[in-house]
Amino acid sequence: MSERTKRQHVIPRFYLRHFTQPDGELWTHDCVTGSVRKTTPEKTAFETNIYTPVGEDGARIELIEDTLATIESQAASIYPDLLAFRTLDPVAKLDFAAFLATMFARSPAQLRQFAQTMGQMALWGGRHAMDREFREKEERGEVSAADRTIQKVLHDSEMFSMDVDRRVGLLAFQQAETLMHLMAQMNWSYEISESQQLVTSDNPVFWVKGGGPPVLPGYGFGLGNPYAVIPFPLSPGVILRLDWRRDGAWKKFKLERKRAKLANQYQAKHKERLLFFRDSDQGLRALAMKYKDPVNQINLGVSSPVIDVVRKL
Repeated sequence: MSERTKRQHVIPRFYLRHFTQPDGELWTHDCVTGSVRKTTPEKTAFETNIYTPVGEDGARIELIEDTLATIESQAASIYPDLLAFRTLDPVAKLDFAAFLATMFARSPAQLRQFAQTMGQMALWGGRHAMDREFREKEERGEVSAADRTIQKVLHDSEMFSMDVDRRVGLLAFQQAETLMHLMAQMNWSYEISESQQLVTSDNPVFWVKGGGPPVLPGYGFGLGNPYAVIPFPLSPGVILRLDWRRDGAWKKFKLERKRAKLANQYQAKHKERLLFFRDSDQGLRALAMKYKDPVNQINLGVSSPVIDVVRKL
Protein backbone atom coordinates (compact mmCIF):
# COMPACT_ATOMS: atom_id res chain seq x y z
CA MET A 1 0.00 0.00 0.00
CA SER A 2 1.40 3.41 -0.95
CA GLU A 3 1.92 6.07 1.68
CA ARG A 4 -1.01 8.47 1.97
CA THR A 5 -0.70 11.99 0.60
CA LYS A 6 -0.36 14.59 3.36
CA ARG A 7 0.57 17.53 1.11
CA GLN A 8 -2.76 18.22 -0.56
CA HIS A 9 -3.03 20.83 -3.29
CA VAL A 10 -5.94 23.28 -3.18
CA ILE A 11 -5.29 23.83 -6.90
CA PRO A 12 -4.33 20.69 -8.86
CA ARG A 13 -0.77 20.51 -10.10
CA PHE A 14 -1.78 19.42 -13.58
CA TYR A 15 -3.94 22.54 -13.89
CA LEU A 16 -1.18 24.93 -12.83
CA ARG A 17 1.25 23.30 -15.27
CA HIS A 18 -0.75 24.93 -18.06
CA PHE A 19 0.33 28.33 -16.67
CA THR A 20 4.06 27.58 -16.44
CA GLN A 21 6.95 28.82 -18.52
CA PRO A 22 9.05 26.38 -20.61
CA ASP A 23 11.22 25.73 -17.53
CA GLY A 24 8.16 24.35 -15.69
CA GLU A 25 7.84 27.25 -13.25
CA LEU A 26 5.23 29.96 -12.72
CA TRP A 27 4.77 32.99 -10.48
CA THR A 28 2.77 32.81 -7.27
CA HIS A 29 1.69 36.09 -5.69
CA ASP A 30 0.65 35.98 -2.03
CA CYS A 31 -1.49 38.99 -1.11
CA VAL A 32 -1.21 38.27 2.63
CA THR A 33 2.57 38.67 2.67
CA GLY A 34 2.72 40.90 -0.40
CA SER A 35 5.40 38.63 -1.85
CA VAL A 36 5.81 36.96 -5.22
CA ARG A 37 7.97 33.95 -5.99
CA LYS A 38 8.79 31.78 -8.96
CA THR A 39 8.16 28.13 -8.24
CA THR A 40 6.80 24.86 -9.60
CA PRO A 41 3.19 23.67 -9.34
CA GLU A 42 4.37 20.96 -6.94
CA LYS A 43 5.67 23.57 -4.49
CA THR A 44 2.76 25.98 -4.36
CA ALA A 45 -0.92 26.05 -3.37
CA PHE A 46 -0.95 23.15 -0.93
CA GLU A 47 -1.80 22.51 2.71
CA THR A 48 -1.29 19.55 4.99
CA ASN A 49 -4.37 17.32 5.30
CA ILE A 50 -6.81 20.03 4.23
CA TYR A 51 -9.20 17.45 2.73
CA THR A 52 -8.59 14.55 5.14
CA PRO A 53 -10.17 15.29 8.53
CA VAL A 54 -9.71 12.96 11.47
CA GLY A 55 -12.63 10.65 12.20
CA GLU A 56 -13.97 9.61 15.59
CA ASP A 57 -11.63 6.60 15.56
CA GLY A 58 -8.59 8.85 15.14
CA ALA A 59 -7.94 7.78 11.53
CA ARG A 60 -7.86 10.15 8.57
CA ILE A 61 -10.93 10.12 6.34
CA GLU A 62 -9.58 9.85 2.79
CA LEU A 63 -12.86 9.93 0.83
CA ILE A 64 -12.64 13.52 -0.39
CA GLU A 65 -8.95 13.37 -1.33
CA ASP A 66 -9.38 10.05 -3.16
CA THR A 67 -12.43 11.35 -5.04
CA LEU A 68 -10.62 14.53 -6.04
CA ALA A 69 -7.71 12.46 -7.39
CA THR A 70 -10.08 10.44 -9.59
CA ILE A 71 -11.85 13.55 -10.90
CA GLU A 72 -8.52 15.29 -11.59
CA SER A 73 -7.27 12.29 -13.57
CA GLN A 74 -10.36 12.38 -15.78
CA ALA A 75 -10.09 16.15 -16.26
CA ALA A 76 -6.40 15.94 -17.17
CA SER A 77 -7.19 13.52 -20.00
CA ILE A 78 -9.85 15.93 -21.36
CA TYR A 79 -7.72 19.08 -21.09
CA PRO A 80 -5.86 18.66 -24.43
CA ASP A 81 -9.20 18.60 -26.27
CA LEU A 82 -10.19 21.88 -24.64
CA LEU A 83 -6.88 23.54 -25.50
CA ALA A 84 -7.37 22.34 -29.09
CA PHE A 85 -10.83 23.99 -29.09
CA ARG A 86 -12.65 20.74 -29.72
CA THR A 87 -16.30 20.01 -28.91
CA LEU A 88 -16.63 17.61 -25.99
CA ASP A 89 -19.05 14.71 -26.14
CA PRO A 90 -21.71 14.62 -23.38
CA VAL A 91 -19.73 12.18 -21.20
CA ALA A 92 -16.51 14.19 -21.36
CA LYS A 93 -18.44 17.41 -20.78
CA LEU A 94 -20.02 15.97 -17.63
CA ASP A 95 -16.65 14.69 -16.41
CA PHE A 96 -15.07 18.11 -16.83
CA ALA A 97 -18.11 19.73 -15.21
CA ALA A 98 -17.42 17.50 -12.20
CA PHE A 99 -13.89 18.91 -12.14
CA LEU A 100 -15.16 22.50 -12.27
CA ALA A 101 -17.73 21.84 -9.54
CA THR A 102 -15.14 20.36 -7.18
CA MET A 103 -12.70 23.16 -8.03
CA PHE A 104 -15.36 25.53 -6.71
CA ALA A 105 -16.07 23.50 -3.57
CA ARG A 106 -12.45 22.71 -2.67
CA SER A 107 -11.03 26.24 -2.69
CA PRO A 108 -9.94 27.81 0.61
CA ALA A 109 -12.37 30.66 -0.08
CA GLN A 110 -15.35 28.32 -0.22
CA LEU A 111 -14.22 26.26 2.78
CA ARG A 112 -13.90 29.44 4.83
CA GLN A 113 -17.23 30.87 3.73
CA PHE A 114 -19.15 27.66 4.33
CA ALA A 115 -17.60 27.29 7.77
CA GLN A 116 -18.60 30.87 8.58
CA THR A 117 -22.14 30.22 7.37
CA MET A 118 -22.41 27.09 9.49
CA GLY A 119 -21.12 29.12 12.44
CA GLN A 120 -23.82 31.74 11.85
CA MET A 121 -26.51 29.10 11.71
CA ALA A 122 -25.27 27.48 14.92
CA LEU A 123 -25.26 30.88 16.60
CA TRP A 124 -28.80 31.64 15.49
CA GLY A 125 -29.95 28.25 16.77
CA GLY A 126 -28.28 28.92 20.13
CA ARG A 127 -29.81 32.39 20.35
CA HIS A 128 -33.25 31.02 19.60
CA ALA A 129 -32.97 28.38 22.34
CA MET A 130 -31.70 30.89 24.91
CA ASP A 131 -34.38 33.44 23.94
CA ARG A 132 -37.04 30.80 24.54
CA GLU A 133 -35.55 29.92 27.91
CA PHE A 134 -35.39 33.64 28.83
CA ARG A 135 -39.07 34.17 27.95
CA GLU A 136 -40.07 31.15 30.01
CA LYS A 137 -38.16 32.56 33.00
CA GLU A 138 -39.85 35.93 32.50
CA GLU A 139 -43.25 34.28 32.59
CA ARG A 140 -42.33 32.60 35.88
CA GLY A 141 -40.78 35.79 37.27
CA GLU A 142 -37.39 34.09 37.67
CA VAL A 143 -35.18 36.37 35.54
CA SER A 144 -32.01 37.41 37.36
CA ALA A 145 -29.62 40.28 36.66
CA ALA A 146 -27.17 37.75 35.26
CA ASP A 147 -29.83 36.47 32.88
CA ARG A 148 -30.46 39.99 31.57
CA THR A 149 -26.73 40.62 31.12
CA ILE A 150 -26.28 37.38 29.17
CA GLN A 151 -29.29 38.24 27.01
CA LYS A 152 -27.84 41.66 26.22
CA VAL A 153 -24.45 40.23 25.27
CA LEU A 154 -26.05 37.51 23.16
CA HIS A 155 -27.78 40.08 20.95
CA ASP A 156 -24.90 42.54 20.69
CA SER A 157 -22.71 41.42 17.80
CA GLU A 158 -19.97 43.84 18.86
CA MET A 159 -19.41 42.24 22.26
CA PHE A 160 -18.03 38.84 21.24
CA SER A 161 -16.62 36.83 18.35
CA MET A 162 -16.84 33.17 17.44
CA ASP A 163 -14.26 30.62 16.23
CA VAL A 164 -15.29 27.86 13.82
CA ASP A 165 -13.20 24.86 12.81
CA ARG A 166 -12.49 25.06 9.07
CA ARG A 167 -13.23 21.35 8.68
CA VAL A 168 -16.90 22.34 8.95
CA GLY A 169 -16.39 24.00 5.56
CA LEU A 170 -15.93 20.59 3.93
CA LEU A 171 -19.73 20.58 3.78
CA ALA A 172 -19.19 22.73 0.67
CA PHE A 173 -18.62 19.50 -1.25
CA GLN A 174 -22.29 18.61 -0.78
CA GLN A 175 -23.19 21.11 -3.50
CA ALA A 176 -20.72 19.74 -6.05
CA GLU A 177 -23.08 17.25 -7.68
CA THR A 178 -25.82 19.87 -8.17
CA LEU A 179 -23.31 22.33 -9.61
CA MET A 180 -21.87 19.66 -11.90
CA HIS A 181 -25.24 19.01 -13.54
CA LEU A 182 -25.98 22.72 -13.88
CA MET A 183 -22.59 23.36 -15.47
CA ALA A 184 -23.04 20.45 -17.89
CA GLN A 185 -26.31 22.00 -19.08
CA MET A 186 -24.70 25.38 -19.79
CA ASN A 187 -23.30 26.58 -23.10
CA TRP A 188 -19.49 26.21 -23.33
CA SER A 189 -17.35 28.36 -25.59
CA TYR A 190 -13.76 29.60 -25.86
CA GLU A 191 -12.40 33.11 -25.39
CA ILE A 192 -8.89 33.65 -26.76
CA SER A 193 -6.56 36.41 -25.57
CA GLU A 194 -3.63 37.24 -27.84
CA SER A 195 -2.38 40.50 -26.31
CA GLN A 196 -2.87 40.07 -22.54
CA GLN A 197 -1.78 37.11 -20.43
CA LEU A 198 -4.53 35.60 -18.31
CA VAL A 199 -4.09 34.68 -14.66
CA THR A 200 -5.71 32.17 -12.36
CA SER A 201 -6.08 31.95 -8.60
CA ASP A 202 -6.70 29.72 -5.59
CA ASN A 203 -10.45 30.24 -6.18
CA PRO A 204 -10.66 30.05 -9.99
CA VAL A 205 -14.28 28.87 -10.38
CA PHE A 206 -16.98 31.44 -9.65
CA TRP A 207 -19.85 33.04 -11.55
CA VAL A 208 -20.45 36.66 -12.38
CA LYS A 209 -23.39 38.52 -13.87
CA GLY A 210 -23.10 38.99 -17.62
CA GLY A 211 -25.73 41.62 -18.41
CA GLY A 212 -29.46 41.61 -17.81
CA PRO A 213 -31.61 43.57 -15.36
CA PRO A 214 -30.38 44.40 -11.86
CA VAL A 215 -30.76 41.71 -9.22
CA LEU A 216 -33.46 42.63 -6.72
CA PRO A 217 -32.16 43.20 -3.16
CA GLY A 218 -32.37 40.10 -1.03
CA TYR A 219 -32.78 37.70 -3.95
CA GLY A 220 -29.13 36.79 -4.46
CA PHE A 221 -27.58 35.64 -7.72
CA GLY A 222 -27.20 31.91 -8.32
CA LEU A 223 -25.68 29.86 -11.09
CA GLY A 224 -29.14 29.11 -12.45
CA ASN A 225 -29.71 32.78 -13.27
CA PRO A 226 -29.98 33.19 -17.07
CA TYR A 227 -27.25 35.85 -16.98
CA ALA A 228 -24.73 33.84 -14.93
CA VAL A 229 -21.29 33.42 -16.51
CA ILE A 230 -18.36 31.25 -15.40
CA PRO A 231 -15.04 32.52 -16.87
CA PHE A 232 -12.61 29.65 -16.20
CA PRO A 233 -8.98 30.21 -17.32
CA LEU A 234 -7.54 27.21 -19.16
CA SER A 235 -4.16 28.77 -19.92
CA PRO A 236 -2.51 32.22 -20.15
CA GLY A 237 -4.29 32.66 -23.47
CA VAL A 238 -7.62 30.84 -23.21
CA ILE A 239 -10.76 31.08 -21.08
CA LEU A 240 -13.44 28.42 -21.06
CA ARG A 241 -16.68 30.39 -20.80
CA LEU A 242 -19.86 28.82 -19.43
CA ASP A 243 -23.14 30.68 -19.85
CA TRP A 244 -26.79 30.08 -20.75
CA ARG A 245 -26.68 31.52 -24.29
CA ARG A 246 -27.27 28.80 -26.87
CA ASP A 247 -26.00 30.59 -29.96
CA GLY A 248 -22.28 30.33 -29.21
CA ALA A 249 -21.80 26.71 -28.17
CA TRP A 250 -18.19 25.57 -28.68
CA LYS A 251 -17.34 28.61 -30.79
CA LYS A 252 -14.10 30.58 -30.50
CA PHE A 253 -14.26 34.29 -29.67
CA LYS A 254 -11.45 36.82 -29.61
CA LEU A 255 -10.96 38.32 -26.16
CA GLU A 256 -10.04 41.96 -26.54
CA ARG A 257 -7.34 43.33 -24.25
CA LYS A 258 -9.84 45.34 -22.19
CA ARG A 259 -12.00 42.30 -21.52
CA ALA A 260 -8.94 40.15 -20.80
CA LYS A 261 -7.93 42.65 -18.14
CA LEU A 262 -11.45 42.47 -16.72
CA ALA A 263 -11.13 38.67 -16.55
CA ASN A 264 -7.90 39.08 -14.57
CA GLN A 265 -9.65 41.55 -12.29
CA TYR A 266 -12.34 38.95 -11.59
CA GLN A 267 -9.67 36.41 -10.62
CA ALA A 268 -7.98 38.94 -8.33
CA LYS A 269 -11.28 39.86 -6.68
CA HIS A 270 -12.38 36.27 -6.09
CA LYS A 271 -9.09 34.80 -4.91
CA GLU A 272 -8.61 33.84 -1.28
CA ARG A 273 -4.91 34.58 -1.12
CA LEU A 274 -2.91 33.42 -4.16
CA LEU A 275 -2.77 34.65 -7.76
CA PHE A 276 -0.84 32.61 -10.36
CA PHE A 277 0.62 33.83 -13.66
CA ARG A 278 3.17 32.67 -16.21
CA ASP A 279 5.19 35.81 -16.88
CA SER A 280 6.36 38.29 -14.27
CA ASP A 281 4.20 41.40 -14.45
CA GLN A 282 4.24 44.33 -12.05
CA GLY A 283 0.72 45.27 -13.04
CA LEU A 284 -0.59 41.85 -12.00
CA ARG A 285 1.19 42.16 -8.65
CA ALA A 286 -0.47 45.52 -8.09
CA LEU A 287 -3.83 44.04 -9.09
CA ALA A 288 -3.45 41.24 -6.55
CA MET A 289 -2.77 43.72 -3.76
CA LYS A 290 -5.59 46.03 -4.84
CA TYR A 291 -8.02 43.21 -4.08
CA LYS A 292 -6.20 41.68 -1.13
CA ASP A 293 -9.26 41.32 1.12
CA PRO A 294 -10.74 37.79 1.12
CA VAL A 295 -13.78 37.32 -1.07
CA ASN A 296 -17.23 37.05 0.54
CA GLN A 297 -19.79 35.62 -1.87
CA ILE A 298 -22.18 34.25 0.75
CA ASN A 299 -24.35 36.80 2.51
CA LEU A 300 -27.23 35.56 4.63
CA GLY A 301 -28.52 39.09 5.10
CA VAL A 302 -28.45 39.02 8.90
CA SER A 303 -25.81 40.69 11.05
CA SER A 304 -23.69 38.48 13.27
CA PRO A 305 -20.54 38.70 15.37
CA VAL A 306 -17.15 38.28 13.71
CA ILE A 307 -16.71 34.61 12.90
CA ASP A 308 -13.09 33.51 12.57
CA VAL A 309 -12.38 30.26 10.74
CA VAL A 310 -9.44 28.44 12.31
CA ARG A 311 -7.63 25.24 11.39
CA LYS A 312 -8.16 23.80 14.87
CA LEU A 313 -10.34 24.86 17.77
